[in-house]
Amino acid sequence: MKVDYLIVGQGLAGSLLAWHLLGRGQRVLVVDPEEEVTSSKVAAGLVTPLAGKRFNIPDGLGERLDYARSFYWSAEEATKRHFFHHKRIARLFRSEDERETWKSRIAEDPEAYEKFSGPLTLDNDKIAVPYGGFEMKGGGWMDLPEFLSATRYHLLERLGYAIGRIDPDEVAIEENFVKWKNIEADGIIFAQGWQGNQNRFFDWIPIKPTVGDILDLAIPKISDVSHILNSGGWLIPKGSGTFSAGSTYRHDLDDPYGYDEGRAEVIKKVTQLTRAPFEVSSQRTGIRPVIRRSQVFMGRHPSQSRVFFFNGLGSKGVLNGPWHASRLVDHILGGVSLPDCSDIRSNFL
Repeated sequence: MKVDYLIVGQGLAGSLLAWHLLGRGQRVLVVDPEEEVTSSKVAAGLVTPLAGKRFNIPDGLGERLDYARSFYWSAEEATKRHFFHHKRIARLFRSEDERETWKSRIAEDPEAYEKFSGPLTLDNDKIAVPYGGFEMKGGGWMDLPEFLSATRYHLLERLGYAIGRIDPDEVAIEENFVKWKNIEADGIIFAQGWQGNQNRFFDWIPIKPTVGDILDLAIPKISDVSHILNSGGWLIPKGSGTFSAGSTYRHDLDDPYGYDEGRAEVIKKVTQLTRAPFEVSSQRTGIRPVIRRSQVFMGRHPSQSRVFFFNGLGSKGVLNGPWHASRLVDHILGGVSLPDCSDIRSNFL
């Protein structure tokens, strides 16, 4: 079997690459072991344009946000599935200092911040708003399991998906192609999430796995709340008084399913957002790949020109991932230079 590109992993990173390569007329085969403990399969998929305690506007935010929206709309149209949900976000201040920081930011560049924020109105007295807040524009959340499922079926219709585990030691690198079992490809791209440096090609990239927990809740007394609530922790309304809440950043990989610790941490975050009673219906746990400063890293192997890496999408993956996938495909197919801040060869060699 001959394909243009072999993609290892069908999480968010691998799925985005597959869509972009298909869009450029390339034939792909995505191989995934269909493991459960991955961040893409349990992540909230939050899109929060303004994040952090300093409320900085990241470089290129408008471009990346517009590109992500356009990409997901196109994917929804192609699959006839709905997975990207636009939602207003109530960013609630955690302290007086945070509120003053926000006022300073607005005063410095009101025109820039008006694009991504506005006044906040919350009518439910069960929401904890001791210091006020603002409404974040352009946000929402993506149903990642639905997106991954839609992508998988889209690939299956094109004979572009297989369940399996690629052992890098079984990948032969020839002058004009790479080969795995009976598959020949022009190149191979590793998009393996937290396991991304567990192979001979990229064992030199420092990936730090972290465990994240999410709770699904019933909170009937705030069923009228339509905003995503964000203030350290977050609550995403799913309808009929149900919510998802998160998240944690645990580093105990010896016990990634340490449910009690993760559950207690998320419950604490929820009680800081609402005074309403709630009931936990389920808990989900996944492992994230975190690379230096939680950045996306990608690029070509330094000595194997047909071997590529795409990883580290992190908590901003739904927002930034499509733009980065597009840049990597431009690099692979057209030799376009990667941003220095994301190129693995500029940062780790």
